[in-house]
Amino acid sequence: MLQVTAVVELVWQDSSGSNAVTQLRYLASLTHDEIASDAEAFGAILASLTGCVLIGIRIKYRSEPALPVLLTGGSPITRTGIFFFSTGSSTPDGLISVPAIKDSVVLSDGPSAGAGIDLSNSDVIAFGDAVVANGISNPFADLFTALFAAYIQSRV
Repeated sequence: MLQVTAVVELVWQDSSGSNAVTQLRYLASLTHDEIASDAEAFGAILASLTGCVLIGIRIKYRSEPALPVLLTGGSPITRTGIFFFSTGSSTPDGLISVPAIKDSVVLSDGPSAGAGIDLSNSDVIAFGDAVVANGISNPFADLFTALFAAYIQSRV
């Protein structure tokens, strides 16, 4: 059974012209006007915490399972892997976070055992190659050119 969820995106811009999004979920039982009003009020509260300017609010509706499918076993979603990518010598690097990192890609020996992600693992290599081949970039639109480091951020 599916349920409708309202996803609100507060769109921010910094002085360089770069954009970022804060994503919120609202009950779809609220009216569009109620969601827009609440999102605008929340944006005003967030504005006091950031050096960015709120430039837009997007409201999207999506269908999601009413009861999520629960898997048995596996890694908890909080065990987040952080993958660092180079963008070239004169631009800022970037990262991609991946939830629920599997034990099979985590280093089991050496100084990074239990925390480092094995960059020589075939699945990690395939991921890095796909990121570079598909033109994924950092928030400044600098293309990722190579995966150079990875570790587990949350080791809960």
